[in-house]
Amino acid sequence: MENQKKDLVLANLNEMPNLHEAAESPRELTSEYWTPEKEGEYKVGVIIDLRDEPCLTEEGETIMLPCIVMISQRQDKSFETIRNGSKRLVAAIESALDGGEVVMGQTPVKVSFVGKKKNKSNSYSSDRWSVRSIII
Repeated sequence: MENQKKDLVLANLNEMPNLHEAAESPRELTSEYWTPEKEGEYKVGVIIDLRDEPCLTEEGETIMLPCIVMISQRQDKSFETIRNGSKRLVAAIESALDGGEVVMGQTPVKVSFVGKKKNKSNSYSSDRWSVRSIII
């Protein structure tokens, strides 16, 4: 997964309206890393990106981690931008996008944390997920 550079288009500063009087978007552009702790925790919203994000390992090394980026709707209908780099979750979202079940930025989904499962090949545990499209 690679970040793709988008063509840079600068705003025409001579034609820009007074930004101090303009309304701001309800969506925060910064994101929080979502680490669910309890089975059943979930987020609802739309996936807006799959991209590599810098992540600090337990050894203090920075690696690039493939992550989903999601605009998540809270109960009060406000929004937050979250990201998660679980390999199983990223793979599930990639598969849904490739198969056409989810359209980036358009299909509402519910991402639920199902719990942890002990790996057979090592002493670690892996997060388990449920990803379902939401019918409106």
